[in-house]
Amino acid sequence: MSNNIEGKVVVITGASSSLGEATARCSPRRTQALYWARGASSGLKSLADELTGRGGKALPVVANVADCEQVKKLVDTAVRTHGRIDVMISNAGLMPQSPLERLKSEEWNRMIDVNINGVLYGIAAVLPHMKQQKAGRIVNVSSVTVHKVWRGGAAYAATEFAVRGLSEGLPARTSRSGRSSK
Repeated sequence: MSNNIEGKVVVITGASSSLGEATARCSPRRTQALYWARGASSGLKSLADELTGRGGKALPVVANVADCEQVKKLVDTAVRTHGRIDVMISNAGLMPQSPLERLKSEEWNRMIDVNINGVLYGIAAVLPHMKQQKAGRIVNVSSVTVHKVWRGGAAYAATEFAVRGLSEGLPARTSRSGRSSK
């Protein structure tokens, strides 16, 4: 990770596993503060203890990205504590896989809530702060399925295409969007 993260206030969703966890582990010494969210509290305290033990500043917040108010509270906590938010990394996501003919509508709805609405709620929570401070970056993480859809992954791929569209639709003067692979 480059040094341009030094002194920044960063919020990461989905940071207690996979790519989000790796991002959190790479950045604690260089950031002023690192906040991250996960829908459940398992593992959050031990990761926070590890990061602060290595000299970082980390605050785990239990927040379900499928709940707009919880995402707003996460972002507002960072801003209230540090006066700003520099980077919002929307990484939380679900990836259940099953052929469409299995008609797993509950699974689809949960995936839409986390993978699409979670990104929308993150943008809605952070954009007013970034516009007011006239600075900030929003990074929405999407999957390689935006390039190749695998068997049983059509519903998941649809949510990842939505994330790509949201990222590309952010006005460049407001934010630069980033994409990466999970």
